[in-house]
Amino acid sequence: MTPKTKLSLLILILIASISCVIILDLPLFWGLLTTCIFGFFLIKYKRHLPKLIRHNTKSVYKTMLLMFLISITLPVLMSSGTLPTLIFYVSDWMVGHNLLLSAFWVSLMLSMVLGSAIGTLTILLPLFSSIALQSGINYPLLLGALISGIYIGDRCSPISSALHLLSQLTETDYRKNVKTLLISAVLPFILTSILFLIIGSESIITSHMVSEITKLNQQFDLSLWRLLPLGLMLILITIRQPIARVLGMVFILCSAMTLVQGIEFKVFFNYLIHGYDHIDFSYIRTSGFKQMINVILVILLSGVLNSYLEADGLIKPMIDPFTTHIRSKRHLIVNTGLLSILLCMITCSQAMTSIITGKYLSPYFEKHKIPKTYLVMACSNTGLSIVAMIPWNVNGIMISELSGIKTLDYLGYSFFVLILLFFTLFIYPVFIDQKLKP
Repeated sequence: MTPKTKLSLLILILIASISCVIILDLPLFWGLLTTCIFGFFLIKYKRHLPKLIRHNTKSVYKTMLLMFLISITLPVLMSSGTLPTLIFYVSDWMVGHNLLLSAFWVSLMLSMVLGSAIGTLTILLPLFSSIALQSGINYPLLLGALISGIYIGDRCSPISSALHLLSQLTETDYRKNVKTLLISAVLPFILTSILFLIIGSESIITSHMVSEITKLNQQFDLSLWRLLPLGLMLILITIRQPIARVLGMVFILCSAMTLVQGIEFKVFFNYLIHGYDHIDFSYIRTSGFKQMINVILVILLSGVLNSYLEADGLIKPMIDPFTTHIRSKRHLIVNTGLLSILLCMITCSQAMTSIITGKYLSPYFEKHKIPKTYLVMACSNTGLSIVAMIPWNVNGIMISELSGIKTLDYLGYSFFVLILLFFTLFIYPVFIDQKLKP
């Protein structure tokens, strides 16, 4: 069996497996596990697998640790009163402002704090949905504003798992990558803000629309000092502390703030495992470690599947069409974006997209003397940002389930994602090519 035939068969198995778990509403890791099981019998050079699996697991273990820390930190950020305080004061600020523009900006800010698109949407969707229904605004349009904001933090928050995985694979400093990603987001952010400012000019938020949020002070102590963990996080990141240490210290502080309120340790432990969920406020909830297991296993199994591809040399046939006959630095950056889009559509996995794009295109960026921060940018701004635009992707499915809106209905309103994609494929490569010319 030729490498191309073997690769095609493995991709078909992967697509079929992922399609089945999506239809059956099972965690995504089952699809990757099924592919790994079938793929094991396709691989010829099995003697190389143990070494390759150890190497690839070592490459992603820091990201898996980061995901674990995120999963236990989010619930205590909520139970300590930090996130409820943030939501309360931000919603108070929104009164008198444009609903769509506020949805975009608030989702952007919270996603930068949480580093998770779906986590941010889970918190904000009930809040903004109730406001939208009361104001009579187009619901898919509101969803597009939220999606535009959440995928800014999802790709460039200092605690974004996708950012750290790509940074590790490309051996680049995540802080420099954050800077590059933020710079690339400036023009799309401005254009998106202008669009939502114009379209949402008639949707001004009144105090009645946020009346439910004002009741938070009946259940929580919303003193401003409860924002201390977020301040600590910003300070530690600013002084270049490792992100695992940052999350660890924030977790310890928030845990102490939670336990001194008299919460039983059994209840506290339940928050860590299952997430925080307030009985009186449907939007005051987070996921916990249990929900993060799927993501951790997806990252791990993506590394295993990548080992299969390496063992039999199947990576080359996959990336050859995107790396042969490269005419310029601009051409390579564009092809990197196109490859990451294709991988995201095929694998439905941000982790697999990051691993293949980041690991195997790094040598080509070195060869053409392009800083690998641009590799991170090209992948993050394309394949890792459009996940909500793909109806069969897990992100697209989860957003549709959370909102009740079909992917194609909100796709055209997700202005930031679409504008960023256009700039990354057609505008930025031209400027980068000119900038890097000797």
